[in-house]
Amino acid sequence: MKHAELIIIGSGPAGLKAGRIAQKKGLDYVILERGDVAQAWREIRPSMPMLSPDHPQRDWTSISSEFPIWRLDVSRPYCSADEFVYYLQEFSEHFTLNIERNTLVKQIIKNSDHFEVLTDKGIFQAPFIYNATGFFGNPFIPRIPGLRKSKITTHSHAYKGSKPFHNDRVLVIGGGNSAAETAIDLVGYSQVFLMTRGELQFFSKTKNLCHIRGISESYLLELIAMELIRYIPNAQIKRVEDDLVYYNDDVLRVNAIICATGYRATIDHLSDLNLDIDARTKFPITAYDGASKEFDNFYFGGPLLYRRLGSLFIHGFIKHVADTLDSIEAKLRQTNQVTV
Repeated sequence: MKHAELIIIGSGPAGLKAGRIAQKKGLDYVILERGDVAQAWREIRPSMPMLSPDHPQRDWTSISSEFPIWRLDVSRPYCSADEFVYYLQEFSEHFTLNIERNTLVKQIIKNSDHFEVLTDKGIFQAPFIYNATGFFGNPFIPRIPGLRKSKITTHSHAYKGSKPFHNDRVLVIGGGNSAAETAIDLVGYSQVFLMTRGELQFFSKTKNLCHIRGISESYLLELIAMELIRYIPNAQIKRVEDDLVYYNDDVLRVNAIICATGYRATIDHLSDLNLDIDARTKFPITAYDGASKEFDNFYFGGPLLYRRLGSLFIHGFIKHVADTLDSIEAKLRQTNQVTV
């Protein structure tokens, strides 16, 4: 059994930021990661644009001013997903963070004064947990009859490029950036249909960061106008049967369905803790500093510390990490588990 004062679960941006702060505070910490550094980020489409500026004059992508992303040779003003992974890897190595790679967390047990984290590499024990597992590891496909079971259904998380869909009729479901980018990328290789529950919304008009941004806006509007993307708004999908998609009062035959329908919190490893989940956001219910409702010494970070919409973006959640680590340090000092 391995012991620490603080166990950080996940080595994405929030987990690495927490590790660096814990390191600076002199805490005995360890970061547990199921794969390599930022594994969930490694599994998405490498060329996916980040859509948060990485420019020195407006940096919404770096996780620390100590080691900003624009020091590296990455695209500006928007880097790609694989460049962001490269940055996170370099960050972890620059500060020599204590990371247990390829360590899958299976279960967490709460004892009287500590937590036991059961992994495929043994048991880790600590009085404090900082869970930063995000949501990229848990793609969501809507519970539409037949959709999840269909052999032609996949999620945009698994989309790596257009070649496998050459000459196919492809339905992209969703109205956000992932749906727009996927549909645009498929044009020229496939007959593309884009289906949304409502109307497409664009950042240039709404100023909502969840809406379609960047170069995707002009491309998408032009491709729809040219009918290179067949846009089907206000669609209520009723069911999927083999290659048939029944919606509203119509039916569409396709060879592939790509669901760009977002993610849910990656918290399956916490099921034994019986945490309260917000019915609307599907994220755990926490105090302002990230402490779970049920366990004072169990904290959430990253987008799982959901305060408002901005919490889902790097520049929105990264600033909360320091506050949470301050709370953890204060409690450790109060219980004399840190030498002052």
